[in-house]
Amino acid sequence: MYTIEMAKAFKAIKPPKGFGVIVYDNENFITIKINPEKLINLTEKQTQLIVDYINNVKETFEKLGATVFLVRDTLENKDESN
Repeated sequence: MYTIEMAKAFKAIKPPKGFGVIVYDNENFITIKINPEKLINLTEKQTQLIVDYINNVKETFEKLGATVFLVRDTLENKDESN
């Protein structure tokens, strides 16, 4: 599913500073994985830049014929005293 054309298009999309995604080729679809820890304590402007980036990546793959899933890991509770 992940073609050379998709790889070139993906690499052409500049991510916001300090943010990125992982792309998995699942043969029949593309999975875009997001690290949720990178979404904590952001300004509204930073959040909007990240949302725009993720949407741009997703739409780019879809325009090239891919079915795209967005996923993220769960946030671990850092406070183990509860």
